[in-house]
Amino acid sequence: MYRKRVTWILLMAVLVLVLYTVVRSRAENRTDVILGGAEGGIISSDSVNFTAINATPAPEPTEDIWPDIDITLSQYSLINSDPSHLLSSSYTPDVSEIQGTQYHMMFDSAALPHLEEMLQDLRDNGFGVYIGSAYRSYSYQKQLFDGMAYSLAVNMGLEGKEIWLLPEYQQAVEKAKKITMEPGSSEHQLGLAVDLYDRHYNSPLVYENMNQEFYEYLDSICAKYGFIKRYPTRKLLLTGWDEPWHYRYVGVEAATFIMEQGICYEEFYKHYNPDFQY
Repeated sequence: MYRKRVTWILLMAVLVLVLYTVVRSRAENRTDVILGGAEGGIISSDSVNFTAINATPAPEPTEDIWPDIDITLSQYSLINSDPSHLLSSSYTPDVSEIQGTQYHMMFDSAALPHLEEMLQDLRDNGFGVYIGSAYRSYSYQKQLFDGMAYSLAVNMGLEGKEIWLLPEYQQAVEKAKKITMEPGSSEHQLGLAVDLYDRHYNSPLVYENMNQEFYEYLDSICAKYGFIKRYPTRKLLLTGWDEPWHYRYVGVEAATFIMEQGICYEEFYKHYNPDFQY
């Protein structure tokens, strides 16, 4: 009887010691955790996972993941309606004819081989490809814009040989700015942009009704040839335009980074020009 009692006391002592060790260990590992969004909302918690003493911490990045490029080169030019990003009426790039285009369309001479390789890739994989637009001169862009403004003015009921002199004509001009880029603000004048479709389309262009397999494949290969999807719908608030068929040459290094990261060109450009405003 006496021996059983001693055994029971020793067992309980061991259990108490084990319990004390566990409680002490958890108390030492408690940490303050900030509750998201609550100022001063700090609680103590022992549910945080701590790194083992002998674990090797993940190394800090040793280099910037952004491409080391010269953003001042013309192939990286950002063109839009902001006065600081407009092309002058005299800007004319060195362009050459794109082989096989019905209307003898032109593209930047240095980048043209990359475009033609991408087009051939599409054809080799069973896709027909139609170039809706490539290089446009300043004067041609002006014709497009003025024509859109005039058409909208007529639809508004304005009449006369010189309706552009009417005060109401400015309303048509403002509407046109949302449909057609103003002269000097189009990437097509750079000679580095193309509008690509799987067949000929008449306006209005509705992306949802186009061949999505064509664009899925094009998006998967375009960076290989130095191109990006320039105005994706999901980036409308940053780019100002919804033209998922518009592709722009920026070189393989920049294009690969942009497409892999899922960013638009404005986001890429801002990294190198922090003062840039969307």
